[in-house]
Amino acid sequence: MVPGRGRYARGLVAAAFIAGAAALLRGAAPAPVEAAQSGLSYTSVATWTVDPTLGSVHVDLEISATSNTVDSGDRRYYFPGLQLTLPLSTANYFAFDDQGQSLPMSVTADEPSGVVVYVPFRQRLYSGQSVSFELKFDLVDMGGSTDRDLRIGQDIVSFPVSAFGSEGTPGSWVTVIFPAGFIVQEQFGDLTSSVTGSGGTVFSSGPVPDSTALNAWFIASRTTPAADFRVDQLTVGPLQVTLRYWSDDPGWADQVARVLQTGYPVLREMIGLGDPTTKTLTVEEATTQGIDGFSGEYDPADSLAAVSYFADPVVILHEVAHMWFNDTLASDRWIDEGFASFYAEQAVLQLGLPDHAPALSASLMPAAIPLNDWTSAGTPGTATEAYLYGASLEAARSIVAIAGLDGMRQVWTQARAGTAAYAGSPDLAAGGAVDWRSLLDYLEQTTGRSYTAIWRQWVVTPSQAALLGDRDSARADYASTQAVAGGWLLGPDVRAAMGDWQFSAATALLSQARDVLALRQQIDDAAASESTTAPTSLQTVFQTVGSGAAITEAQKELAALDSLAAARQAKAASKSAARAVGLLGTDPDADLAAARKAFAEGDMAKAVSLADSARSAWAGARTVGQIRILGTAAGTAGVLLLLALYIWTRSGRPKEKVAADAEAAPAEQLDA
Repeated sequence: MVPGRGRYARGLVAAAFIAGAAALLRGAAPAPVEAAQSGLSYTSVATWTVDPTLGSVHVDLEISATSNTVDSGDRRYYFPGLQLTLPLSTANYFAFDDQGQSLPMSVTADEPSGVVVYVPFRQRLYSGQSVSFELKFDLVDMGGSTDRDLRIGQDIVSFPVSAFGSEGTPGSWVTVIFPAGFIVQEQFGDLTSSVTGSGGTVFSSGPVPDSTALNAWFIASRTTPAADFRVDQLTVGPLQVTLRYWSDDPGWADQVARVLQTGYPVLREMIGLGDPTTKTLTVEEATTQGIDGFSGEYDPADSLAAVSYFADPVVILHEVAHMWFNDTLASDRWIDEGFASFYAEQAVLQLGLPDHAPALSASLMPAAIPLNDWTSAGTPGTATEAYLYGASLEAARSIVAIAGLDGMRQVWTQARAGTAAYAGSPDLAAGGAVDWRSLLDYLEQTTGRSYTAIWRQWVVTPSQAALLGDRDSARADYASTQAVAGGWLLGPDVRAAMGDWQFSAATALLSQARDVLALRQQIDDAAASESTTAPTSLQTVFQTVGSGAAITEAQKELAALDSLAAARQAKAASKSAARAVGLLGTDPDADLAAARKAFAEGDMAKAVSLADSARSAWAGARTVGQIRILGTAAGTAGVLLLLALYIWTRSGRPKEKVAADAEAAPAEQLDA
């Protein structure tokens, strides 16, 4: 339930009316007559009887007048009658003497200050004499503007009460009678109440020390039966609106319809969230008593706006604004109420309608409390509740003065979408709503302006104020780290800590982020030295996982660069003739090139494997070459030796030796 503007906003208007009405209800000085310019005093016993059926309050005055003049010599002073000024909204005047005979009273003037009537006495009232007579009239509701304070109808009665008598004269008495079925509130006056046998309510002043000092105001209402409501249907933009109003108050429906038709498009444009999710709205006429003392109330569950009978344009548009500003958008009451009041006020000003927005006065300041202490269970009519409505509007005005309407549209759009204030951080949970912390983050991240002074003045409690200092320090650290990061977005761990107002954790994570950024520079420098480029892997891990994982990734990349450097250095150190022989059948240059490419693509394992292979090839090429050369030489020498031996054995013996050996052989055999 989102209550609307409290009745205190109407109290100032009512007080002014009541003060004026009280002056009108007091009797004026008697008309001047010859030899009797002053000296008439009077008191009255006034009975005010409320008659909702006839739409009037019957007033019966029993007046006693006394002449206090002193005759001089043979000159006598007298008063021929009594002149009184009654309120403008009176009718049906009758006067009777103490014998019940009609007196020919007359209306002598109808002035802006009231209706002046003159009641002649049955006979002249001389010095020291007294006279009694009865004056009857009706206080009637003349109709007119819906925001009039005097109301006398079947469902609502609101009117002033005063005693009649001459100034300083004690003894006047006032009784006010209400029928059964009405809940009565005495706004002020301090009369004593009692209940009649029929269930009515009676208020009595008893004799008062000064008739002119008694001023009271009453508001009475009854629960309206469903059968007593009239229903109208209208279309306002995309909204299908149902108006439920008292059958004797069609002016209320006309006023609400006019304000809705002109005010809804203005609200929609200024707020910038498009049409509300709900496309139906019921607006029901109500009394302040019926809505817990408030002038209006909006229930988002039923899309029902209860609007008081005076149908003030600010109240109407305030409740319509709650179609956007309710607990689905913001969880803190001051945000919903303050901005509903702000946009309603801006709309009525743009439309040229009366502005009765909540106002802060010096008398309310002693009741000041932080807006964050405003719970959903406020007490309407109290000074604290009045202060909170006024203060929330002042806070909203101050915020928009810095952000501008366009900046606020961006803020509300982000809030409605549930996006995080720090770009890229986790979004609000489903069904989440902004609070005083996330609203401050949205504002400052979106507009680049500071709003902490407003928060300190209006919003935070003393314990929460310390958080603002920690936040300022963390945000400065965040900004400087983001500047070092350049085009890289700070990690989700950092952004989440900032968005959750975990500033100690955020500070530690920002330090870790700067370590990653320092490693990034090392990687960039080393990659350039190794004729490759840094991959995007580190940026991706940094921006999507966090600083801890980014450090691990950076260490992998630096290790891969070390492997590339070792391969490059192995190549430079291997320049002998034996190396060429040792590299026969291998291509370490291709492996190193492939390793550089794999690094640039972010495949650290492949880059290390290829670089190590190239390094091993170059590092072992000389030894392998020498072995290959020596092995080849030894093999060649052996072949040559065998060939020489073969040649020697086959072609190197003397022919004579061979023949001699052949001739000697048979003789040897014979000898055997």
